[in-house]
Amino acid sequence: MFCQKCGKENTDGAAFCNSCGAPIVTVGASPKNKVIQAKIQTKREQVEGISQIGPILLCLLGLPCLLLYIIPGAIMIGVAIWWSSSRENEKKKLENEIKELQAEMAE
Repeated sequence: MFCQKCGKENTDGAAFCNSCGAPIVTVGASPKNKVIQAKIQTKREQVEGISQIGPILLCLLGLPCLLLYIIPGAIMIGVAIWWSSSRENEKKKLENEIKELQAEMAE
């Protein structure tokens, strides 16, 4: 017997579904109904499979975005910080040279 709500198979004569708890509606046990119930179960399993593929695809698509945008962005920020600090060092060096030349003029 299959549950009409969730499609899971239950033992014959069960009053409620073992999976979702819905009342079991007794449908004639004709071969046609069994085939239809099996098809319903197959379709529901396919639906469950599709819903599980979505997050996996998002992860697979997200990884290239991480590699293409975030990592190079972090590298560019690092280069900008390094370049800025090297410019600051050069600026300080030139200011010290100016002070030395001013001190030399004062003598």
